[in-house]
Amino acid sequence: MLHLNKNLVLESNCQLEEAEVALLGVPFDSTSSYRVGSRNAPLEIRRELFELEKEESFFEIPFCDLGNVDIVPGNTLETLRRVEETVDWIYRENPGVFVITLGGEHTITHPIVKSFSSNIKGLDVLNLDAHMDLKNDYLGEKWCHASVMRRISELNVGLSEIGVRSFLEEERKHAEKSKIAYCIKEKKKMEGILGKLEGKKVYLTLDFDVLSPEIASGVSNPEPNGLSLDELYFIFNTLIQKSIVVGMDVVEVNPLYDKTSTTIAAAKFVLDAVVKKG
Repeated sequence: MLHLNKNLVLESNCQLEEAEVALLGVPFDSTSSYRVGSRNAPLEIRRELFELEKEESFFEIPFCDLGNVDIVPGNTLETLRRVEETVDWIYRENPGVFVITLGGEHTITHPIVKSFSSNIKGLDVLNLDAHMDLKNDYLGEKWCHASVMRRISELNVGLSEIGVRSFLEEERKHAEKSKIAYCIKEKKKMEGILGKLEGKKVYLTLDFDVLSPEIASGVSNPEPNGLSLDELYFIFNTLIQKSIVVGMDVVEVNPLYDKTSTTIAAAKFVLDAVVKKG
């Protein structure tokens, strides 16, 4: 049984079976430990995406907005099960579609990657994030935004992280033990990570707190000294040109704290991804 809510979506110009790009929302933030509110992002990003100016070529891209997964507030495992079930269904209906998922908190990335990795051999994950999210658990919870990359590292996928500047010794040790490449924003190190992903199938997960808070205030866990928009687009464009990007998500945008047009920046990033992958 699918749990999809198709209210308040963007206009689609085709069915999923014919789509080159599909949009999916997961308005879940039940494990957020600082600023709650990222559950509002799927709707607000869509609103901004609707208003952004678009080239005529955008409207020629076979595009389908699937709506939001009906999440269960307070029940993380059931919500993640529904997300995985939905992504599995999407892959069965159209294995070639490029799915862009809008969170919600970062926990939602795990079931997406789990589904992708069961269908795509040799999958790599690139996490753009201010935090490693490699804690084994946080406040006793193993399934949460602070441990999502730890759970993903337990899947049969490669994992790299760019932008990380907040982590515990436990996380650093796990990264080294698991051979997870990471850096803050040193250009040579970024280029090294991106170079190792060249020619590989990559799932991109973008936690918007990877950006500096003066650029992106509307996030759930802001952290100073982050990436600029130019650096973000350098990473994205390099990845698109040299790797095979099979899917992506944009998570942790929090419209309740948005004083710097973070939601607009997220919508523009999604628009650019649609154009580049459509």
